[in-house]
Amino acid sequence: MMIAAIAAALVSCQSKGTQNNDTVAMDESVMAVTGNDSSAVAVYEGILPAADGPGIQYVLSVDSVGPDGESGYTLVTTYLDAEGPRKRTRAFTSKGKKEVIQKDVDNKKKTAIKLTPNDGDTPVYFVVVNDTTLRLVNDSLQEAVSDLNYDIIQVK
Repeated sequence: MMIAAIAAALVSCQSKGTQNNDTVAMDESVMAVTGNDSSAVAVYEGILPAADGPGIQYVLSVDSVGPDGESGYTLVTTYLDAEGPRKRTRAFTSKGKKEVIQKDVDNKKKTAIKLTPNDGDTPVYFVVVNDTTLRLVNDSLQEAVSDLNYDIIQVK
């Protein structure tokens, strides 16, 4: 039931973003959803840098604990102006297992979220910056050597 509600919210967010050819609407009404089993879904959003366009919108929904004791996620990445200016955007959805990992990086302990897609694609990693911010990193939990913003922020 909870997964259906999340999927509906993401589809709603995605369809609002692609209906208008000029802009992508970021639906901030998608918030933490609480199911009957007291598990919560946290939603994070942000526009990260892209090589061939103005950015990639990330909308990440993560379960705190699923009904089977495992955690899952849904990640929707929308490439803004993917087909050129004033054209529709291109969105991709990934679903899979969420795992919290810890690793020493440059003599500092880092906590991260590893997102492993069900389809066998390469995992995606986000370092936990604070209670409301995740930062996209590589598989060694190292940040990009750049001044660009790779953060996604929890939606309230």
